[in-house]
Amino acid sequence: MKNKIKGQNMSTNLIILILCYIVMIGILIFIPQNTKKLLQNAGNLIFSYGRSTNIRFYTVCIVAFLLVFIVSFQNVSFYSVIIQLCGVLGLFIVCKEANLKKHNGVYEKLLIVNSTFVEYSDIVTFPVLDLSKEEQENYPKNVLVVATESKGKVDLIFSSDEECSLVIEKLKELKIITEDL
Repeated sequence: MKNKIKGQNMSTNLIILILCYIVMIGILIFIPQNTKKLLQNAGNLIFSYGRSTNIRFYTVCIVAFLLVFIVSFQNVSFYSVIIQLCGVLGLFIVCKEANLKKHNGVYEKLLIVNSTFVEYSDIVTFPVLDLSKEEQENYPKNVLVVATESKGKVDLIFSSDEECSLVIEKLKELKIITEDL
């Protein structure tokens, strides 16, 4: 009886491992395709900034695949499945960030900042820029707050104050941000 349970446990582990790997490979294929489709609809690049390839992407990919593999040797439990799903989620997050970060910039139809993109047609307002200059001092200079129809309030976090200022200037040139703000 004990061998039968152990055999069932191993087959369950194998099924979970295979499912996780299928999802992870799907993520590695789907995210770049989705990014390519997004860029086709973005229009021409007007201003580029902060592009970097990061070793974090490769490290997290390897660790995520290893995490799912190593945990599959444990007895199947709720926690082992959660740990494997954390590996899948970690891969999704780093893959999305790595694919979009390469394309950071101001485009004709949208803005890409790290793992976030905002279409200009979706922007309602820039809440912090609507405040007086004195009130704006209470907010970080490297963050551009955007209120959108579909995503609500989005904080676009830049690597520096200068980078954020340059993007704001480009958005003013495109008349996305009006001069009276």
